[in-house]
Amino acid sequence: MPPALLLRLLLAVSAAAASEPGTALAPATGDATLAIVFDVTGSMWDDLVQVMDGASRILERSLSHRSRAIANYALVPFHDPDVGPVTLTEDPAVFQRELRELYVQGGGDCPEMSVGAIKAAVEVSYPGSFIFVFSDARAKDYHKKDELLRLLQLKQSQVVFVLTGDCGDRTHPGYLAYEEIAATSSGQVFHLDKQQVTEVLKWVESAIQASKVHLLSTDHEEQGEHTWRIPFDPSLKEVTISLSGPGPEIEVRDPLGRILQKDEGLNVLLNIPDSAKVVAFKPEHPGLWSIKVYSSGRHSVRITGISNINFRAGFSTQPSLDLNHTIEWPLQGVPISLVINSTGLQAPGRVDSVELSRSSGQPLLTLPTQLLSNGSAHQLWGGPPFHAPEERFYLKVKGEDHEGNPLLRVSGVAYRGVAPGGPLVSMPPRIHGYLHQPLLVSCSVHSALPFRLQLRRHGARLGEERHLQESGNSSWEIPRASKAEEGTYECTAVSGAGTGRAQAEVIVTDPPPQLVPAPNVTVSPGETAVLSCRVLGEAPHNLTWVRDWRVLPASTGRVRQLDDLSLEVSTVIPSDGGRYQCIASNANGVTRASAWLLVREKGV
Repeated sequence: MPPALLLRLLLAVSAAAASEPGTALAPATGDATLAIVFDVTGSMWDDLVQVMDGASRILERSLSHRSRAIANYALVPFHDPDVGPVTLTEDPAVFQRELRELYVQGGGDCPEMSVGAIKAAVEVSYPGSFIFVFSDARAKDYHKKDELLRLLQLKQSQVVFVLTGDCGDRTHPGYLAYEEIAATSSGQVFHLDKQQVTEVLKWVESAIQASKVHLLSTDHEEQGEHTWRIPFDPSLKEVTISLSGPGPEIEVRDPLGRILQKDEGLNVLLNIPDSAKVVAFKPEHPGLWSIKVYSSGRHSVRITGISNINFRAGFSTQPSLDLNHTIEWPLQGVPISLVINSTGLQAPGRVDSVELSRSSGQPLLTLPTQLLSNGSAHQLWGGPPFHAPEERFYLKVKGEDHEGNPLLRVSGVAYRGVAPGGPLVSMPPRIHGYLHQPLLVSCSVHSALPFRLQLRRHGARLGEERHLQESGNSSWEIPRASKAEEGTYECTAVSGAGTGRAQAEVIVTDPPPQLVPAPNVTVSPGETAVLSCRVLGEAPHNLTWVRDWRVLPASTGRVRQLDDLSLEVSTVIPSDGGRYQCIASNANGVTRASAWLLVREKGV
């Protein structure tokens, strides 16, 4: 990659994260991560030197005009066979230091460990983040792609590839993995030209924005022309159309059929004749706009906007009124229900249907929706059960805003059904109970499918088998523990996808010391105060006193521990007032109790 190009690209990334504040739709604080995944092979040496030299300028710009869309920064270097170390920071100075400590290594082996590096960036980033990958090679670890795709469905982050090389073969699985990662995350793959630096900067600056919504995401294997009629509602403040592919052409028509020209508000942000074109405009009239694109080869189209109306989707094997009880990906082979959480949609605005569409934009299935709950800040909508398609699909949410304008939003990621795994069962490895006191043996189960749950001790069943429809907990209560309850307990959960087990060892001992704290003590300055804690029982124990999280020695002049283990404070001064803790401990545990020393004001 040409050194000046990479430096200016990274400067543009930071400039985008440093866009001017004050837009009405921007949140008060950032909630996304700006992550840079950087190839540090020998072929990138000149690029890295330039980045180091320009780091101060990049970070100063980012610090002085921090975008409300960005909360922190991540840097993930990679090189065969290593990934990292990963830097995640809100402090530009830390980011700068880590960048300067990078060094290039090796070279000659074109494929690199890029998929693992992207996965590391997504893992440390906030949901809905922006991941930029800079490399001149295809992926060597493309076999890790499926795990990354599942993570992207969970995190809903966007991955954009900025490539200056591909190891000479764009049909290799290592390159095709980039295209699938970009398609799943509504990102794109850009091959850059040295002559197009200025336009690339404009595009990068527009790519990182708060309140970003998706209006169309399609991928096409062959050349061709495509036309979409998309409703733009009044909440859309700006629309960006990004076409990645050879010979790109974009035509925009308003609801009256007029073609939008450069001198009429159409801004060309990027125009690389053999690679990409990006345009942006502010739709002045709500209604049905016509977008026509053409490419002479394999291409992808992304249309996004700036709006406060958006949605989040969840999937569940059972009807749910709570998005927290759903999962972020559909399951294969079982009926699933869809829950849509719409935000920014004012009543009587509504969601009418959700369309599952192929990556080409063609519909697969349309689900009618009904209102599940209506809150002050959001609305929950649900659809009937369905079976997830085997191929990747997007969700198109259709409805009307509060003024009756047609509304369309598209999911930020493409979904693909995941085979449900067996139940995940967990128990603490060791449960400590006390003689003659209640004891609770519990286990928790996470399962995407309904399951049967049974608790056993030494193979013998405890209680009846339970049938649960969703993840949950189960407990076995022992009202009065004895040594007979000791042993190995096992929790077993069985679903249609498999069996999960967990074990815990139960130990029953004498209880720790029991404390009876004395009443609070009130004295005047200059007097002596004695604080005491009475320990019940005859079992050996140790007793210490603590104040302000510091252990008080047995003797410190005015403060000392008496023979009966009470605490004496002589010649009390006002600063002696406050809470004191006595801590009794033995081999069976620790017990704490508090006593307060109150110091009267002078003259009272």
